[in-house]
This record gives sequence, C-alpha cells and structure tokens, in this order.
Amino acid sequence: MLEDKTSEWAAGQLMVIGFDGERYTRETGSLFRQVRPSGAILFSRNIRDATQTRQLIRDIHSLIEDVTGAPAFICLDQEGGRVSRLPEERFPTARHICQKGGEAMVEEHFLMMGERMAQLGFNVDFAPVLDMDTNPENPIIGDRAFGSDKETVITMAAAARRGLDAARILSCAKHFPGHGGADKDSHLELPVDSRSRKRFLEHELAPFARWAMDEGHLVMTAHVAYPALDKSMLPATLSRPIITGLLREKLGYDGVVVTDDLDMKALADNFGDHDSARMALEAGCDILLCCRDRQRIQNVYDTAQAAVDTGSSMDMMEKKLARIARLKAKLAPRENNGKENTDA
Repeated sequence: MLEDKTSEWAAGQLMVIGFDGERYTRETGSLFRQVRPSGAILFSRNIRDATQTRQLIRDIHSLIEDVTGAPAFICLDQEGGRVSRLPEERFPTARHICQKGGEAMVEEHFLMMGERMAQLGFNVDFAPVLDMDTNPENPIIGDRAFGSDKETVITMAAAARRGLDAARILSCAKHFPGHGGADKDSHLELPVDSRSRKRFLEHELAPFARWAMDEGHLVMTAHVAYPALDKSMLPATLSRPIITGLLREKLGYDGVVVTDDLDMKALADNFGDHDSARMALEAGCDILLCCRDRQRIQNVYDTAQAAVDTGSSMDMMEKKLARIARLKAKLAPRENNGKENTDA
C-alpha cells in the first residue's frame, strides 16, 4: 500500500482530527490540506442545528476525499446522557435505558441515535462504552456504563452495536482495557487502576473479548495506567503489552484501534506530543485522535510522518493502513457527493 503513496499521505491516514467553528473556513481548509487526515471528529462547538451540521459535514467530507482519494471517517461521541452532541436531541443514559427496557430498548435507542447521525452525515460513533461501573468514586464513567457486571455489558454492547449497524454507523468499543475502576478523570490527570491481572482477565476484558470475537469495527484505548498489566506504568494508550499483547494477541482483535484524545491531560501533561504519538503507534494503535489543539495536531502529524519515513517499521505501518482501508470499505455511500464551499 505504501509503495505508491507518499509518507505525507500515510501519516494523515493515521489521524482523525478536530477543529473549531461551525462552518468551513479557509483556516480549516488549510489544516485539512496540510494533514490530509483519515477523518474528522465534531463536537458541540461545531454543531448549531441540522442544516448547518449537514453543510459542514458535506464540506469537510468532500475536502478529505479530494486530498486523500479516500472516503472520510466523520466521527461523533454520541452515547446518550451527558455525552450527547446531536443538535436538538436528548437521549437517556446507557444505564437508564438498560435498566428501564433492557436489550430491546438499548438496540432501539442506538438505532434512533444512529439514524439521526446518518441523516446529518456522520458515519462513526465512538460508542458504546464497554467499561463497567465498578467504582463509585469514578468521576467520568458512572451512568455512561450499562452496568457493573460483565454479562450485562456484553449483552447491551451487542444490542447497541446492532442498532448502530442497522443505521449503517460504525461503532467503537471504549475504553480498553476498562476505565470503570479508576478514581480520577483522564481528561484532567493520569489515573492508575491497581486491581489485579486476574480481575481484568476474568471481568473487565470480557466485553472486549466478545467485541473482538464479533469483529467489532473499532476499539478506543484508555489513558489509564494498569500496573498489573504493564509494570512500566505507561497508560494503556502507550503500552505495547496492553494494546498488542492483550488486545491484539490474547483477544485476537484485528480491527482498528483508535487512541482516546491526545489532547487529554493524562497524556498531554505527562508525555510530549511526539513521544505520545510515537509510543501509541508502537503500542499497536492505528489512528491517533487529536480533537482540538492545532499545534499538537501538527506535532503528531510530523511524528507519524517520521515513523513512516524511517522504514524501520514498514510492515507495522502497512498493517495499520490496511486495517484502516478495510474499515473505510465498510462505510455507507454518501447520498450527496457535492463539493460545496471547498474553495473558501
């Protein structure tokens, strides 16, 4: 795959990026033409209403297709509850729909969310959450989880995926190998989960093992350190024993692995941009997610390009690009391939 592609193109395919603003601008276009990313992620700051969101997504998708020659991942964090980005829409939490209506209601709600996302032009949902709600002191998971036991999470995650599949939205299991036991928010600092390896192998990993067995589309990593899984105390996102050793080799997962946002302070305050990007790729991640900071996006892109240019890990890079290409082949065709406003 790399034989007929430039290192600049390959580096971009290893990234999904975010940006500011509710419309396509010359500055946005400059960023996307420079990085040539695999896709984009939108947040509430990018979304005002349905009409504006559709136009923005058409512009961004067309631009990415123009500069990469491939369809774009257009991503959203849409779980329901407090993690909801859709305009004029409010969906209940994962815990609520699980407890109120069980498997059937979970599937129905994720179908409804997926259909709404598809109407706007999204094709990837960074959901469902496969973490278990096991620590009442956890400030970030809580009711985002379906429950506190593995069987509930396995069953409900499968139902959520069926709903998103029916809407032709790619789904993403998060946050590997499990964020529910931590007592800190990785957006703000680096959490440490000191539970035993036996606990993880028998419980937290079970939903991800089923996801891998069912050939789930994507898995997102956790910016959490697990000393029982990696004595170096590196966060999972940067840990080869966790991403390659556990997820790839032990669980047999060969789908796309995406990092959680590299802007989060768990990584940004403890590792440089270049080290985070390099180590995440070496750990086994395929896509580096940078959601806002433009200088960080540039730094991560430069690191990804350097990794491709060295040639020392050519086989690893080929495998990453092949996984990304296979996933893009599953994207639903766009109804509107117009290229509105991409010359702004």
